[in-house]
Amino acid sequence: MKKSKSEKLERSMRYVFIILSAMAVVYNLFSQQWEVLFSAILTLILFILPSVLIKRAKIKIPAIFQIIVLLFIFASMYLGEVHHYFYRYHWWDTMLHANSAILLAYIGFLLIYTLNRDKRMYVHLSPLFMALFSFCFALSVGCLWEIFEFGVDAILGVNMQKARNLEEVYGVFDTRLGVIDTMRDLIVDAIGALLVSVVGFIHMTVRKNKDSTFWSLHKQFIEENPDLFDK
Repeated sequence: MKKSKSEKLERSMRYVFIILSAMAVVYNLFSQQWEVLFSAILTLILFILPSVLIKRAKIKIPAIFQIIVLLFIFASMYLGEVHHYFYRYHWWDTMLHANSAILLAYIGFLLIYTLNRDKRMYVHLSPLFMALFSFCFALSVGCLWEIFEFGVDAILGVNMQKARNLEEVYGVFDTRLGVIDTMRDLIVDAIGALLVSVVGFIHMTVRKNKDSTFWSLHKQFIEENPDLFDK
């Protein structure tokens, strides 16, 4: 089957990002910058892992959606952690959390929509419940990420919560910096997830199957995975 332009772009982007991450791993290994090395290794894994999981699950994810995920990993891990954009730009973390919440809420919507249309399952979920699930899914993943950040900081002594030595960057010292970072991230996660949930609810009740950007990816997902849905 001939690959589309978006599929070719996704594949090229993935290879470029993997090469950049691998170079960052080698550089930080020789320069003995252990904290950045850890971030580079994690970034490399995140670029490789999704394609492996998709192949094992035998689910076809639209190339556009994969490109969005790649760009997010690149911005958050490669630029944010490896190249310290989180310190260079104080709004970088907030921007990424807003985008991740929107992305996760949309993934939650796809998951519950798939369950609701699965021919092997005898369920019929209301639009309100599907919107609520989408919101809770995104917020739950956001909470798990904050727990992960705290655990890594506590065990490895790194600074994923950006709560150490911030007085050198912002000129302010506050012992609540870790809590403030966590709560700000969760609030932004909640706002982004709520936005997608409300839009999804409106599309399922008012607009229904009208053409829109919101529906385009999920329609493509259905078309590329016919075995998951009723004919």
